[in-house]
Amino acid sequence: MIRVVVFDFDGTLVDSNSVKEACLQAALAGIPGGAAALASARANGGNRYRVFAEVAKLVCPDEDMEQVAALGRELAARYSRCCARGIIAAPERRRARQALAILKRRGLRIWINSATPARHLPELLHRRDLARFCNGALGGPRSKLDNLRHILARERVTPRQMMMVGDGPDDCEAAHELGTWFVAITAEDRIDTPQRFAMRDLSGLVALIDRLAPRPVERVENSRR
Repeated sequence: MIRVVVFDFDGTLVDSNSVKEACLQAALAGIPGGAAALASARANGGNRYRVFAEVAKLVCPDEDMEQVAALGRELAARYSRCCARGIIAAPERRRARQALAILKRRGLRIWINSATPARHLPELLHRRDLARFCNGALGGPRSKLDNLRHILARERVTPRQMMMVGDGPDDCEAAHELGTWFVAITAEDRIDTPQRFAMRDLSGLVALIDRLAPRPVERVENSRR
């Protein structure tokens, strides 16, 4: 049976991917060549700090390294401040809070596995009143796969006792690499490959977990008391 459910944050629990995209553009407002530099930097992947460090190098090729590094840090800070404001106000994915509450009440362990920097994630969860549902939260710069491995070890469960719920290719790849159940959230169609379990929001998640369990979760929980 499934004992641990791991959720991505942006795009899965909160409809905030568009907020993050807008904040990328806002962070570069007024910087000549910023948009083109951002597109180039993003093509190579990486977290916000790596991306904005690369943007700073591209827009200030003639500045000394210290000034370039300072600009990269400032751009990342602008982006982080913008995200904090926008994500706190963004709408929740449909039935997200209800699913968390039901799973918590049943005694399942709930974790967040996000690309959001680990130092920012707890505050976002607290401000959105989601922290009370969670047993733990892991963010960047560690990868989704490394975070899943950490959760697996902490909870002392097998991969088939854990489910990852996410809307991005990194969520999908991490779950499949580790061998956990995976549920794709398809509201924004960010995962290109068909998945065995997919839903546009979280309204069907609890029912799916019940179908995958060999017997009702409540009966198992009661037998342990």
